[in-house]
Amino acid sequence: MKFALFLATGFEEGEAIITTGVLRRGGIKLELISITKALEVVSSHDVTIKADKLIEDVKYEDYDGFILPGGRIGVDNLAKNEMLKDWLLKANNAQKTIAAVCAAPQILGHLGILDNKEATSYPGCTEGMDKAIYNNEIAAITDGHIITGASVGSTMNFALAIADRVLGAEKVMKLQNELVIRD
Repeated sequence: MKFALFLATGFEEGEAIITTGVLRRGGIKLELISITKALEVVSSHDVTIKADKLIEDVKYEDYDGFILPGGRIGVDNLAKNEMLKDWLLKANNAQKTIAAVCAAPQILGHLGILDNKEATSYPGCTEGMDKAIYNNEIAAITDGHIITGASVGSTMNFALAIADRVLGAEKVMKLQNELVIRD
């Protein structure tokens, strides 16, 4: 299993880095993919992260799942990328894992991917999600191959939901123990 996590100028760095760290600790291959023309991408809080690859240098077929971090400006920039939107539609048709957190579920909503799916997002970031079964009381929701998360504060739950879909409950319990997650 290999995942792509997409970075655009203005992405929410906490969501991107926590998700990357949790999944890689769990043994899941994950590449940071820049949709900009450069590997170095500046986050919503002026943190520069170096992506592994540029989107034009990778192929859809190389990935089993796709992850979108939030950040208002980052989400706006992700939503403008036609290649990414095409990949998300293909992934949805192929039932590949698609995960989006914070404001990013709006992209899935606009593409019709959340139609009749239970989903969450950052409060107030629901544009395009009118056909989703919306619940902002839950940190992370898995509905089939679609995973949504509410915010940077929910990112650990979001990342563990992705890990659970890929690794299964037993391995996720082990991962939670290694991460010293407590109630």
